[in-house]
Amino acid sequence: MTALLAPTPEPSGEGFDFSRISPDPSAVPRSDLFYKLANAALFLGVISAVAGLAAGAIAFGIGPIFGAHIISDRGKSMMWKAGLVAIVVGSATSIIAFLLTEI
Repeated sequence: MTALLAPTPEPSGEGFDFSRISPDPSAVPRSDLFYKLANAALFLGVISAVAGLAAGAIAFGIGPIFGAHIISDRGKSMMWKAGLVAIVVGSATSIIAFLLTEI
């Protein structure tokens, strides 16, 4: 025979207090390391975006000279992609700064 399960207890009326939860950079040990890693990642993102933009511009400019129009088209798309990456990386910096100052 199956044993009867005990009924679940009634809720006490106290819920979880979400107002006590908020991001606190001081609670993270060695938070300065996080900031250094984030700044390094953003720097590398900007450098790679600029390098992609330069490589795309070179391919876009040199492609028609040698009659390789597909290289020119790929250079143009590389420049668009590098520009979008630069916008995303640059906006990430401002978004993180906004979140850290407002919270």
